[in-house]
Amino acid sequence: MTHQLVFLSEAGTSRTYPVAGERISIGRHTKNTVVLDHECISIYHAEVTVKEGKLLLRDLGSSNGTKVNRKPVSEATLAEGDEIRFGPVSCHLRGEKWSAASAAVPKDSALQAEPDPVLPLRERLLHSIAESRYFMLSLVVHSVIVILAGSIVLFQAANEPPDFVAEGGDGLMTATDDLTPPPELPADSVPTVAPQVPNVSAPKMDVITTSAPARNFTVAQPPVTLKLNLSTARPTANAFRGTSGFSGNLPGTMSGRMGAGRARAMALNGMKAKSEQAVLNGLAWLMKNQNEDGSWGDDYKGAMTGFGLLCFLGHGELQDSPQFGKTVGKALEWVYANGVKNEGRLGMNKEFNQSGVYEHGICTYAIGEYYTMTRDRRIISLFTQATMHIIQGQGPGGGWMYSYDGSADDLSVSGWQIQALKAAHLSQLNIPGVDQTLDKALKYVERVRGPKGGYGYRGPTDDYSLTGVGLLCQLFWKVDRTALRAGMEWVLAETEKKKPVSYMGPSADLYAWYYQTQACLMFGGEAWTKWNGWFQDEICNAQTPDGSWPVPGGRTVGPQLQDNITGAVYRTSLCILMLEVFYRYMPTTRG
Repeated sequence: MTHQLVFLSEAGTSRTYPVAGERISIGRHTKNTVVLDHECISIYHAEVTVKEGKLLLRDLGSSNGTKVNRKPVSEATLAEGDEIRFGPVSCHLRGEKWSAASAAVPKDSALQAEPDPVLPLRERLLHSIAESRYFMLSLVVHSVIVILAGSIVLFQAANEPPDFVAEGGDGLMTATDDLTPPPELPADSVPTVAPQVPNVSAPKMDVITTSAPARNFTVAQPPVTLKLNLSTARPTANAFRGTSGFSGNLPGTMSGRMGAGRARAMALNGMKAKSEQAVLNGLAWLMKNQNEDGSWGDDYKGAMTGFGLLCFLGHGELQDSPQFGKTVGKALEWVYANGVKNEGRLGMNKEFNQSGVYEHGICTYAIGEYYTMTRDRRIISLFTQATMHIIQGQGPGGGWMYSYDGSADDLSVSGWQIQALKAAHLSQLNIPGVDQTLDKALKYVERVRGPKGGYGYRGPTDDYSLTGVGLLCQLFWKVDRTALRAGMEWVLAETEKKKPVSYMGPSADLYAWYYQTQACLMFGGEAWTKWNGWFQDEICNAQTPDGSWPVPGGRTVGPQLQDNITGAVYRTSLCILMLEVFYRYMPTTRG
């Protein structure tokens, strides 16, 4: 039976769209099958698909929602005669008996919203409240709301303690000097200097590791029982681009990424204006050097694309960003398409290998942050399945190993899995096993704590490159700062006496600094005051004019030393994430 979506106008004329084929899309963008030219309609608002003879309506995460017979729906089976509302625009589903005499509509015509009947003021207000989350009140009421909201913000700013504490409190020791707020912040604009692609010359590395020799394992992979439901999760081409998905309800740990929250965090934590400009320069370089398919790098694309997404998300950039939105959307499309193809393995291979577990953890971390920032339902199935791979790949000792084979526990591998699981916890999706897996993992981290408070690779030793991993993972998950004092004192002493933060120095280790920077901020006190004094200028001053970061002096393993595009993406991403630390995360014990 042929069905039609019929939009009626005030004059009694109709505009009719046949439900033909397997799918029609509805939204404001001209690429939709049904174009609704109204500001309250999302770019990609909803879709109607035909499955086994039934018409299925699905909302695509629209801003103003979709209703069937005046009831909000995310998915619904349609029947003849149903009234459907896309935000304020209504239509009816009709069968073959509906006359097609007035159905001729130019193919590129845009529909206008059907006006509501003229009602008394009180009824119109009540109707607006019932029909849309975004409605217009009178000028007086709107003004009152603005004044009240402004008063609340001013009251909180004057009376609430800051979310970041960079002095005193639970820190290492009482700070001796207050941090000076930075100069006036630069405008969030892409630098005019055109970034250049670095020369590609050096050979490729085999693994992304911090230590230990490579091993090849052939142990069978544990089965993941949760499968991706493609019938409800498959977005269309370009679906992640240009859409507005910011939920406006970030957890406290991520509230510093947006607007006034970012400026406040920068001032409280001593971020200099040049550091924010360095972040923007780096993001511009990543934008220019993104692969055409949306990924980054020539090797380890799962990890490099995860890193790129983390950098843009850390700065509050989503698909509707006027500067970087297209870049973010393309990256999401690449991750989604390849993640689905590989059944949630975000190392983008059918099986996990040595580097693949690093890549999977990093990329899972990124899409977890994306979901928490947007509540984009389309990514839930992929993110859930990727998280389940991590949960089921945990070893008997509580850590993770190459290929998720359970043969041992590796703190370097485990660090990325713990960060991904923390993102899953913050998502509030209640994925089964997340918290229990983190509890078990932190017992493992505690077991590799060394005699001086540092952390070891697979046993209780004091390894400088991994101590930041251990400290951050414990600060991420319900650990009292006082228990970590010895480790923090040790890593600061080692930095000051033996391994200074010098980008071109022989001990430069971006991987270690990435973790240590976050750990020092979350620990607070003089730990942060010292580290901020060491790292901020050094990282900013090392940036090249094109916005990337060069090969440093330290001879650590991994992509840090690769003088090619993959190495440049790796270094640039880690440096951006270090500089975004001022506002990227609030202390996680409050989240």
